[in-house]
Amino acid sequence: MKNFYLCLSLILSNLLLSCESDIKTPIPDFESIAKSGEIVKANNKFAFSLFKEIAKEESSQNYMISPVSASLALGMVYNGAENQTKEAFNSVFNYGNATLEEVNLVNQNLIAQLSDNNSGAIFNIANSLWIKNSFPVKDAFIDLNKQFYDAKVQNLDFQDPKSVDIINNWVADKTQQKIPTVIDNISPNMVLFAINALYFKSDWKYQFKEENTNDQSFYPEEGNTKSVAMMNMEQDLSFLSNSLFSSVILPYKNDKYSMIVLLPNEDKNVTDIIAEMNDESWYNWLSQYNETRMSLSMPKFTFAYEKMFNEALDNLGLDIAFTDAADFSGISEIATQIAFVKQKTFIEVNEKGTEAAAVTTIGIGTTSTGSSTRMTLNKPFLFLITEKKTNAICFIGKIGMPVVE
Repeated sequence: MKNFYLCLSLILSNLLLSCESDIKTPIPDFESIAKSGEIVKANNKFAFSLFKEIAKEESSQNYMISPVSASLALGMVYNGAENQTKEAFNSVFNYGNATLEEVNLVNQNLIAQLSDNNSGAIFNIANSLWIKNSFPVKDAFIDLNKQFYDAKVQNLDFQDPKSVDIINNWVADKTQQKIPTVIDNISPNMVLFAINALYFKSDWKYQFKEENTNDQSFYPEEGNTKSVAMMNMEQDLSFLSNSLFSSVILPYKNDKYSMIVLLPNEDKNVTDIIAEMNDESWYNWLSQYNETRMSLSMPKFTFAYEKMFNEALDNLGLDIAFTDAADFSGISEIATQIAFVKQKTFIEVNEKGTEAAAVTTIGIGTTSTGSSTRMTLNKPFLFLITEKKTNAICFIGKIGMPVVE
């Protein structure tokens, strides 16, 4: 039962994610890894905190994030953080006295556990670092991410437009084309992208019969009632009902993964449930499910979602990493900061099962102090216009007082 609950805790934190790895050695028991339970609980705490922040910002009817994708992408960057920036990462992820090596080891084993596809589900994880070819990155940073995150590392000419296609093609391949693009262009100050890609696909353990799907009314919090395709099933399932919500656990094939559905009670709404979500309440809820004969109706759904995490991570305490005060000296001697953390997700739920994908992209750019020398033309100056091939001076002049005529 203990392993059952540990598996369930991973599922909600990961929000039906997916993973890929080339690990050939036998996977050790996850609980045998030092501080594995402690760090998973810390990751779950981060998951709920991040989801609450996103929910505050979000006005969309449908949204989904992948905390594990964010954790793994930020985990790679964590390997380059030092001093106050490292302390901020440690605080946001609730790692306490866990060392960087312990965090890396648990993440490495988590990747192996999730991407063990012997259950019949497909759960692939891929990590990568894309580096501007003129930017010096420390070998130790690259080695740690290769060792613990199995990261693909590639240098690219960021000024070449083809680099955008190379990165996007890698993402599309790792997500089975469900997320075809993550960047549209590369800004001049960008020097590194850390990317985590996840792909999940599995059949239900108990599939909905297509002939039982019919149109039923759906009542949104705002707006008009709509008719939707509703799947129907009668089955023994794990069920929980309390003063806040009713919940059912839908297992996937071979029981390695599950979808947990939480339906607010008549006098409650989704916001009320989110307000009560934290690591303590979650483990308390998990202990209360009982097998019950269920008559379940559930809508089919498919949607894609995109969200910038900068503000949410800033609110959680990682603000220093986005400023000129950031210390990523473990990445390079040249001063850098996080420019953005962006996530794209996709999910499709139907009678047969679920397909989902997530990609977290972290853009690392040089700081204003590290990338340029400032010059302000606030007094008289000269100018020249020359021809490149001959170096001929075509025009030369002086600006003593700028005017526009």
